[in-house]
Amino acid sequence: MNRQLTYSVVADGGTDRALVPIIEWAIHRLDPQVEILEPEFRKRSGSVGEFLASYKTGAMIVFVHRDAEAAPLTTRLKEFQGVNRKFVPIVPVRMTESWLLVSGLAIARAADHPTAEVTLPPVHQLESLADPKKELEDLLIGAARPLAGRRLKKFRASIVTRRVNVATLIGDFAPLEQLPAFRHFQTELRDNYPYGI
Repeated sequence: MNRQLTYSVVADGGTDRALVPIIEWAIHRLDPQVEILEPEFRKRSGSVGEFLASYKTGAMIVFVHRDAEAAPLTTRLKEFQGVNRKFVPIVPVRMTESWLLVSGLAIARAADHPTAEVTLPPVHQLESLADPKKELEDLLIGAARPLAGRRLKKFRASIVTRRVNVATLIGDFAPLEQLPAFRHFQTELRDNYPYGI
């Protein structure tokens, strides 16, 4: 019988569902044969420590998201210290959207214009982008052009859904392994993986 894995995602907000394809890609990279069951998704309120102290789940592994925003990775990771449970911190620098800027094709497809050419920032620069969310949104709008008036307004109204869709359309997150924050996530996943692989 195949191994099954239940997991939970504790995130800053609802749009961080974009983390699910990234998490599942990383799990399958570590354990290709595991069957991943539907995740539990919880929005965190309060500090990481306070939330995890009272958080109850039957999931085998808990992923806790916290954007680095303007703080260094090491500073954000200190927020996880002293928590009395096993979990995997996910701390993109600066925000989740920086990890979605690795596939021009996925962005073009999420913009409903799969033949559009999308010029991405170099992967090694993703952690130094001032506003990855705006960068992703600008690339989506650019891929969908020409848009103006009502069509542009309608497209902007769907931008949150399109950002999440980008993640589901990326088949390979391996380029992110160039980034220290992503490598830290992979290390924590390996160290806390319930099947001990």
